[in-house]
Order: sequence, then C-alpha cells, then structure tokens
Amino acid sequence: MSVNVTYVSANCNQTAAVADWGVNNQICYGSSNAVLIYDVFDNRRVLFTLHGHKGRVNSVRWIRDCDYESECVSVSVDNTVIVWSLSNGKWSSATLTGHEGIVNVVDALYKSPDMSNAVVVSAGADSNIIIWTRQTLKSEFVLSQSINLGYNICLTLRLAKLPNCDKLIMATSNDNSKINLYSEIDDKFEHKSTLKGHEDWVRGLDFKIIENDGLLLASSSQDNFIRIWKFTLAAKHSKKTENDYFTLNEFEVANGKYIIDLETILAGHEGWIYSVNWSQNEEKLLSASLDKSMIIWELNKEANLWLENVRVGEVGGNTLGFYGGMFSKDGKAIMGHGYHGSFHLWLLDEDTNSWTPQVTAGGHFNEVVDLSWDPLGSYVISASYDQTTRIHAPWQKDEIVTWHEIARPQVHGYDMSCLAILGRYSFASGAEEKIVRIFQAPENFVENFNRICRLDETHSEYKAPKGASVPSLGLSNKAVFENDNADKATVKSKKDVYPEESHFTAIEMQEPPTEETLLQNTLWPETQKLYGHGYEIFSLASSPDGKLLATGCKASTKEHATILLWDTQNWSIVQKFVMHTLTVTQISFSPDSTKILLVSRDRRWSLFSRSSETESFQFEGTTDKKTGIHSRIIWCCNWTHDSKFFATGSRDGKLVVWTKNSELPMSALGQYEAASEVLTLKTQSITALAFAPQKIADKYMLAVGLESGCIMIYHWDKSGFKELVNMSQTFAHHLTVKRLAFRPILGKAGFELDEDDIQLASCSSDYSVRIYDIYLSKLVYSES
Repeated sequence: MSVNVTYVSANCNQTAAVADWGVNNQICYGSSNAVLIYDVFDNRRVLFTLHGHKGRVNSVRWIRDCDYESECVSVSVDNTVIVWSLSNGKWSSATLTGHEGIVNVVDALYKSPDMSNAVVVSAGADSNIIIWTRQTLKSEFVLSQSINLGYNICLTLRLAKLPNCDKLIMATSNDNSKINLYSEIDDKFEHKSTLKGHEDWVRGLDFKIIENDGLLLASSSQDNFIRIWKFTLAAKHSKKTENDYFTLNEFEVANGKYIIDLETILAGHEGWIYSVNWSQNEEKLLSASLDKSMIIWELNKEANLWLENVRVGEVGGNTLGFYGGMFSKDGKAIMGHGYHGSFHLWLLDEDTNSWTPQVTAGGHFNEVVDLSWDPLGSYVISASYDQTTRIHAPWQKDEIVTWHEIARPQVHGYDMSCLAILGRYSFASGAEEKIVRIFQAPENFVENFNRICRLDETHSEYKAPKGASVPSLGLSNKAVFENDNADKATVKSKKDVYPEESHFTAIEMQEPPTEETLLQNTLWPETQKLYGHGYEIFSLASSPDGKLLATGCKASTKEHATILLWDTQNWSIVQKFVMHTLTVTQISFSPDSTKILLVSRDRRWSLFSRSSETESFQFEGTTDKKTGIHSRIIWCCNWTHDSKFFATGSRDGKLVVWTKNSELPMSALGQYEAASEVLTLKTQSITALAFAPQKIADKYMLAVGLESGCIMIYHWDKSGFKELVNMSQTFAHHLTVKRLAFRPILGKAGFELDEDDIQLASCSSDYSVRIYDIYLSKLVYSES
C-alpha cells in the first residue's frame, strides 16, 4: 500500500527565533518537538517533518551563506542541538550534546561557499555559549569552545563574516540589556567590546555588510526601540568631535580595528520588539513587535535619515502581536510569525508599490484533541487545547490542490476537549466547562466555502445569519444578520470602554483567508447551549442520521459518568446511560444509528441498542473483570461500516474486535465475544481507532493510532490482523495520536471520485492535523 502525506497543519512554537527563511524559499520552523520544512511558493505546504528532539523546539536556523540551504540546526528544552542534513531527498540528523540546561537560541553559517567550515553557536539556560565546528560535509561537528557567562543568560545571538576576511564576528545579548561583541582570533572567539544603550533586554540582533568594508548591526529591545550600530575600519573612520553626544566603541579583529558608532535610534513601535532582519539585497530593515505590527525601515540618503517606509499587521482579534519577521531572498516578500504561532505573509505589488497579504500555512499551536469529517467528506474540523476549532479544506490554484485552514468557527475562553459533526454545516463542541455548545454555519461561510472548494451547493437548513461576533466579555458567538456591524463594534463612551461586540465584515473570498480574516470574520454563530453535566465535558458523539447527540463529562463516580442522550430537533434529554464509574473516554454510534458503544477509564465497554418498538436504547452488554480482555484504560472504539463489528483499543496495547454470537448463553457480556485473536502491541498504548467506510479487497481496513505517535493500518477479518502500513513518527506524529477518521467516501477531497484512493485524517498532541492519501491500487502484503 502506498501512503502519501498531502497536508500537515501545525503552527510554530511560541518563541522568538523559532522560524527562519532561507534563500531556498523554504521556511524551517519548530512545532512542538519537531522541525517542519515549509515551501512558501512552489508547493505551498509543509514538505518534511524532522523528529529527533524529546522536548519543545526553541530555535531553528538554516546554516546560511551558501547558494541553496540543505542543512538546518535546531535547539530544544531537551538540552540538545541537532543538525539536520538533506541528501537525495532524505534528511539525516546529528545530535550535539554539551549543554547542561535548556538550549534557547542558535545560529549557524558556512565560512566557505562550498559548505565547508561550518560553525554552529548555541546558548542555553546553563549560562554557556557553545561553539561547534565542522571542516567538511562528510566530517562530524566537534565542540571547539565553550564561553561561560557566569550568572547571565544569553537571550539571542548572531554570527556574521567580517568583510574581506575569513574570520567571524559574533554579537550576543544577555539578561542585562547589553550587547557583547566577540571576534574570532586563532579559531577562538574572544570578547572585545560591549555596546550599551538599551534600557531593557535585547531580543533581536542582525548583521549586514555594507560598502567600504563596513558592517551594520541592528538591535531591538523590550524598551520599544531599535538601535543601528555602524562598524567602520579605523583607517576609514572620520573622527568625531569632542562634543559629539555618542561615545565611540572600538572593536579589535584579527586584521585590524573597527570603530563603532551609534548610527541611529528608531522609534515607532509601541511594544516589545522581538526581531530585526536585514534585507539581503537592499539596505532595508524589518522589525517585528508585540504591538501587532511589522515595520520596514529604509535609509533616506538625501536626508541621511532612517525612516519608516512600510507598516503591516495591526492584527485584530485574539492575538498579541509578532514574535519574528523575515525577508524573502529577493526582498519582495515578508513573513511574520505571531504570538499564537500563526504565519503572516505579504507580497510586494511592484505596480502599485503596496504590500498585499497572501495565503500561507497555519494550524493549531497546542494539542489537537479531536477531529471529524463532514458527512460529504469535503472538509475536516478539528478542536484543540489552543481554545479554537478550525476547518481545513482543499483549494485548487494553478492545477495544484493544497489544503488550508478556511475558517475558525469557535475561538473560546476554555481549552477545547471534543467535537461532533451534526450535519453538513453544524457541529457540537465541548471544552473545559460544563456546557455543550451547538454551532451552525453562517451564510458568508457557506458562500465562501463553495467558492474556495469549487462546489455548487445551497444552504437551506435554516435562515442563516451573515456571520458571527463575540459579545463584550462573552464566550458565546452571537449571530450577525448584517454585512458589517461596525457600529456595534466601536467603543460607545469612556465609561463603557468595551464595544458591544467584536467587528464582523462579510468578505467575498476566492481563496483561503489570511490569518487576520480568520481571526475576525469566520466565526460561526452559537445556536444552543446544553446544560446537565456536573463536570467538564470530555466526550461527544452524534448519530450518523443526525437525530441524536450523546455527551459525557469527566467523572470519578457513577453519577457523573452518566451519558446524556439529546434529541437534536428540540434539544431535550431523551435518555440517560448510567453504567460506568469513571470518565467515558469515547462514545461511538454504529453507522446504522441503532447502537451506542461506550468505553471508559474503568477498563470496561458497554453497549446499548435501540428498540424498534419504543425507539429508546436498551442495555445489551458490558464487560467485567472476568470477561474484559483489556487490563488498562480503554481509550478508543470504532464500528465497521456495516455495523456488524466494533473494535476497542487500550493502554495495555490490546486491540480487540468484538461481534455478537447468538449461540452464546446470555451473560453480562450480552452474547458478545472477540471475533478473532487479540492483537497485542507490546510496550505500546492504543489511543485512536478508525475503520474504512467500506471493505477493501473483501476485508475490513482499520487504522490504529498509538501513544508514541505512530499509525498502523491493518486488514482484518475473522482470521486475524494483517499489517499493511506502519507509519513511523517521522511520517505520522511524534506525540500521542488523539483521533483518526477516514473520509466517509472513497476518493480525495477536491478531486473527482476515484475508488482507488481514500483519505485518512489524524490529529495529535504534537499540535498537528494531517491528511494522508492512501492508494488502494498499490495495496500489497504477503501471506504468511
């Protein structure tokens, strides 16, 4: 069987130097414990996932100063530095150990254009700056120097080549608001000068070589100012007068001396400035700040003044500005990454000389705990601990189909825990609160969804509002029936400083929305709240016919572990299932809507079937200590497409497929038994299960997600399990797989029906949502 990853959705970590844009037009960034390689323009998607760290990635950098980057370096809270190398389409890794604490920041470059003489510098919470060097591509990195900072911690650092010299210069900033300059002498870095002036921690540094063998160093700080320092060779430096306001600094290098002047101080941001980045082609500087804006600064040579040339951003909604900003190699595009890990891309329109926002990658920035396909398999909706639900769908441009986030229907004040699709354009969600919330799509979403995904549908379920907004200090999405509610989104008076509701504007979209639009204009109105549970909602499931919704909450007693069954027509409770003593971890309706399966932390499953006479569900069977095969928590369950079998998976690594045998005597198990031998995955924990929507090669196909992040695909019939695919952590996930879901019909979303293909969606604690294309025509395994 051939499997291809067609979509990876994951935002970058919430640190400053966690993303880097190379001359290869690819961005490497840290997401959870992995490094992702994102192609900005050609493929417009994440190409590779590099897994090796055991903790959050704090900083990622391409090893630069070459024609085309094929190596990057990452550092993590696991105290390690990893160098990643691409060769023949495959990535290899080399782990560098030496730090005794969390590693915060890294930088790297080649001293020679042929990618030889590589230098990697990292700084950590152990108050050490460590320099690694490598002579050739085939040799290994060796620890060449360690600089101890005493009681200080390095916050950021930057390497650069000295003009017309084979030696390097390094600038670092510590937690004392000063910038330290190091010069490479006899292959060792020596401290040569300290630059003072900033009044708070320096968070961004970047060098640029200028004419006459000079250098510019830009520094940005939490004091809201940017300082540009000019390095001039002493022989070419024009002497300052004695009355000059600024103090001159001297900087000795291997072949001479530089004089450092404070060129200018740039004031324009109103918040901490986390990043500065020089354009590679022009004397332009990009700064990124927590004031929700990025500024391009340019030198006006006539007036000899640095001026603000372009300001982008001003992102509204639930955000706290930018952590970093980067120029593309030609300077005609800029990318920022925000406080919540989102990417923001602008391109320069040379005809109008204006910067226009563009479609970019995006995703959750915390654990993704649940996902589901819509009934027609057109989009996937996911829920996360980042307090949002997001809709992912395919978009075709220039005959290339790529997946993107097209809506953010719920931005909540609590971590999301579960969701359930109720219909084509409605869903229920649960969070770390006692309320279940119901949402229905607004008219503006349906119109844009049809345009983006090239569908031709009408929305006739109800009289839909145009969109939704969030009331002042509220959690519920309020319906908006006008194209623009600007009058209600303005502050009324100084006494009432909060607007009545957030601003919504109906936007006609032909392509996926930008992050700014997602934050403000893609909410779905909330139509119902369901009360009845005593603790935080943990599990939801809807019947395939859309008539019923089952809900459960966290529980440590039988009373609170009760499952409530709701009629979706009038939202009344029609039945309660009192069976388990601990939290019900997953609920699953059979595809024919006649049975409900519950699995729980109490290591048991229970089954209820609908009576044809009363339309209510009757108890049919449950496991106990004698009949229960699982000895640990049962995390997941799922039904075959024909409702004949169901499977359960648990922490003890056991996967059991169950069936009803009418010849068995009646017992608590209700005539149910294991339909085949139990599959046991030793040292593993099974956390997610999903059956394909129909038989494949006359057998059931089952996807199994593990706590390790791996995904297995099996063929199953009563003779047992046969492994088809084993997706490793690099190909699948590197942390717990939380949910798996096959597309409800064969074929790939965004394409014409093709019975040789099927898609599988997965989500994980590693922040990512992934879509896999499974090519059934290449399904091969050998009989043993």
